[in-house]
Amino acid sequence: MRSGATTAYYALALAIAVGVVVQIFLAGLGIFGAESFEAHKGFGWIIHTLAILLFLLALLGPRTRRAIGLSFGLLVLMTIQIYFVEAREDAPYVAALHPVFALLVLGLAVHIGMPLVTSRRRVASAPR
Repeated sequence: MRSGATTAYYALALAIAVGVVVQIFLAGLGIFGAESFEAHKGFGWIIHTLAILLFLLALLGPRTRRAIGLSFGLLVLMTIQIYFVEAREDAPYVAALHPVFALLVLGLAVHIGMPLVTSRRRVASAPR
């Protein structure tokens, strides 16, 4: 079970990374008037929920300090990022950190999920 949870941990991290890219697209739709920001906001909460699940998977799967720390760090970054939007009226320079933190979340999620990609590449290239 631990191996399956570890694989799910890496895969979920990569899914979060893909979700961040989708979030950027949804924000673009809102900025350029094609849609409202409701899709961006709603999907953001879904990704945040996935980050909570990632942290729980870190406890079940890899169970290393590094995995637990990275997943907790990702969850904290995402939580802080949400609150930056609330500062847009009073502190727009603080609110402007919202997309910057999105890039940090994207990078960290890819970093967490990379072992899944590299292990598959090693298996595919191994001599038979």
